[in-house]
This record gives sequence, C-alpha cells and structure tokens, in this order.
Amino acid sequence: MPVHSEGYRSWDGRRAPGALRWAVIASTGIRRTWKSKWLRRMLFLAVLPTLFMAIPFFLFEQAIRNPMAWRAVVGMMQAFPQTEALAAITSIDLSTATPDEIQHTRHQVWAYLLLALFRYPQAILMVLTIGIAAPPLISNDVRSRAFLIYFSRPITRLEYLLGKMGTMIFFLAMITTLPAMLLYTVGVLLSPSFDVITSTWDLPLRILLASATLVLPTTAAALMFSSMTSESRYAAFSWFAMWIFGYVTFGIVMAFASADSGQLVDPGWRLLVSPYHVLGIVQEWVFGLSTDKSVSAPAALILTVVTFMSLAIMFHRVSSPMRA
Repeated sequence: MPVHSEGYRSWDGRRAPGALRWAVIASTGIRRTWKSKWLRRMLFLAVLPTLFMAIPFFLFEQAIRNPMAWRAVVGMMQAFPQTEALAAITSIDLSTATPDEIQHTRHQVWAYLLLALFRYPQAILMVLTIGIAAPPLISNDVRSRAFLIYFSRPITRLEYLLGKMGTMIFFLAMITTLPAMLLYTVGVLLSPSFDVITSTWDLPLRILLASATLVLPTTAAALMFSSMTSESRYAAFSWFAMWIFGYVTFGIVMAFASADSGQLVDPGWRLLVSPYHVLGIVQEWVFGLSTDKSVSAPAALILTVVTFMSLAIMFHRVSSPMRA
C-alpha cells in the first residue's frame, strides 16, 4: 500500500487575492509580534495620555461659555513645554473675543493639544514600541534563511517589504492615529453643538498626515537596521542609539551655544541634529502651528531622504540572498 500519492494535489484551503499577498505577511507578523507582553503593555499605556488630554478639551469648552474658566485652561497648558504657538494661544482673552476669534482659538487649542499628544507621550511610546517589535522582523529571516521560503513562492521583494512595514504601521497606528482620532471625537462630543466640526473639519486630515510623518520614516529606519544584521539585539541597539545620541547631541550643541552667548539662544538649525526634534518640527507645521519654513522645510527634506534611503538599503539587503 503506497504511503504517498503521486501526482498533483490541488489546494483546498481559502485563497487570498494576489494583490493582498503583502497583507498575509503583515497579518502573520502582527500575530507573532502580539505575543510580546511588553508590547501589549505599551498599547495599553497609549490610551492613558488620551484620557489625560481630554481634560483640557473639557476645560476649554467650558471656558467658551464661562470665560472665567479660561484661567484654569491657561494654567494647565502652562505645564506643557513652552513654545511660540502656546504663547500665542494663552495670550488670548476669551472674555472679549468675537465669535470668529473664538472659533479660530478653538482650532488652535485643539491643534496644539493633538500635537502635544503626538509630540510627548506617544513619541516616547513610539520609540519603545518600535524598539520591541521591529528588530526581529527581518533579522530573524536573515538568520534562519527564511528568504528561501518566501521567495520560493510568488512573492516579490516589494510585497515582502510591504508586509513587514504593514506590521509596524498597524502597531504605530494603534498608539498614534487611533488615540488622536479618539481625542478629536471626545472634543466634538464635549462641544455645545456639532457646529464645531465646521471649524475643525481639517484636524482629522492633519492627524492622518502627522501620523504618516511619524510612521513612514521611523518604520523604514527601524526595518533598515533589522535588515542589516542577523542579530535582533544589534538592530535594537542601533535604533535606540540613534534617538539617544541625537537628543544628547542637540543638548550639547545648545549648551555650548548658550555658553558662548551668555543667554538662551534660538535653537534654529540645531534642532535638525536630533530625530526627535526633526519629527516635532514637521508635525508642528502639519498642524498649522508653525509657518517658519527656514527650519520646517529642511526637516521635511531630512525625513524624506531618511525614508527613501532606508527603503533602498532594505531592498538591497532583501535582494542579497537571491544574488548569493
């Protein structure tokens, strides 16, 4: 009695459309990455800043009906890092503002609070989340030679990279886009009427653009590190070193500049040495809180160059087993 039946045996399982081959890779990566307890904790922590940021939304909507409550809003916002945009917002007197000025102020306050969510708690969570999830995504395939399995099927290198990036985009959207959209929805619900949407309709679009500004370059850079080594710990070290070294370098440059002039100086171009500050500059411009193109334009150029260079290096590294 034969053990194996010779000849072609058709596939009886569910077939995925060819255009969604990358989604299969992404979903597999999401399921495997989700097993990390630390990652699940990060996603839980991502909700807490949203609840905290809802407080100034509530206070501001109360201040519109009761201008005396504006002092509480200003006092709370003074706890945020001081910027020119924040100084302009807190200098407004709602008790004498016209309806048009109130609508403009609402837009500015909401935009600043959404930027603060992206800029501070979620940015830290982003660095930690990517540091946990991204390093093994490609480095494990390099070590186990899983490329031989992937590319023995009708999967292109582009689909492979899209699948790996899709894994990271999913988790980053969970800690950036989703909380920001939730915060905007809370602001609408706390408003006296849904007419507030007419003055803030562009903020959801700005949230999506700010999310893309954050997600694309960081995902590309993290996966580039992962593709360059077969040891995920080296990729993780490179990822964290990039952020820490850039932030420390910015602090040193600012310290020397302030020491030479004897007073605090405008950071200007010095912000461009830190990835954290580069992201912040572009996101501030996305939310309409900065019009200084002398810094925002170079920052946007840096993010674009980093994204395309990282993608090019990844594509080259993924192609290397096929040339061996």
